[in-house]
Amino acid sequence: MNEKMLIKKMVDSVEDVPSRAEVFAVRQYSLDDTERRTKRLLATTAEAYSLSSDRGDWVVQQDRTLVRLPQEARAIVYHASGAMKFVTGLNPMESLFKKVEAQEELVRLVEETADHLNIREWVGKNESLHFERLWQLKAAASDREGTVVEPVLCRVVGAYRHFIGELPVWGAASVAIKLTGEGTLDSLTVQVRETTGEVIDRTRIMRPDQAARQIFLQLSSLMGKSKISLSESAAPQWLRFGYLSLGKRKSQRLLAPVYVATIGIEGQEESQAYLFVTSATEKTYLPLCQIGTDASQALLHRTG
Repeated sequence: MNEKMLIKKMVDSVEDVPSRAEVFAVRQYSLDDTERRTKRLLATTAEAYSLSSDRGDWVVQQDRTLVRLPQEARAIVYHASGAMKFVTGLNPMESLFKKVEAQEELVRLVEETADHLNIREWVGKNESLHFERLWQLKAAASDREGTVVEPVLCRVVGAYRHFIGELPVWGAASVAIKLTGEGTLDSLTVQVRETTGEVIDRTRIMRPDQAARQIFLQLSSLMGKSKISLSESAAPQWLRFGYLSLGKRKSQRLLAPVYVATIGIEGQEESQAYLFVTSATEKTYLPLCQIGTDASQALLHRTG
């Protein structure tokens, strides 16, 4: 696939792009705010699942706050982003699913849990959370004779995407809910960049073909002097428009429009997909990494 075809395929995959879009201020949290949000997270999970959260050992570190709870449960809050994770402390092979349920049943279980945990209270005004995807974590084994044991379903993870108005915020899953076979909570992660509601700017958006060309240049730079030919190996998967949330360890004061693309690379031994991000505006609002990132790590929430 040559450059023109690659760019065309990316452009054809993108949905409606506005001519202008807002740049929003992101809410910043002090250490006092962090403590209040952590207690709120603990209170929500304790109420929903009868977990103990009032005997925690609070450890405030330079970049995060760690709360150690009874029975190896814990909560972690990252100061830079306000991202939070609560883990119940269950053993990975504890409370397995008795059978592999239908996808629809598992999604229903996740969405019931999301309502129970009031996850939509973590977003601001004119913001929302939408269910995006379900992962099934399975385990299997075989003996020395090669007899394979049927896979068992260990956990399910439901991912939710943060939207501001009708535009998604790309990056790690905004909320990830991991459940056991008994439908109880294994972990809850909240990585939402809540805005203040203040519009910093209303800026003109570049055309998708301009963005696709910038992404192609990033791809070419990433591949460098590789022996793999882009024309033979590159397979654009999609191009999307929206906002970008940087990593949980990075501070961020603005949410600004970007284009995000995933491009697969067919290698000689294995295939890989890379995530590319480029500004959707002439003015630079965010410091963006200009090389490809492993898409499975960048777009999908790290639930391990």
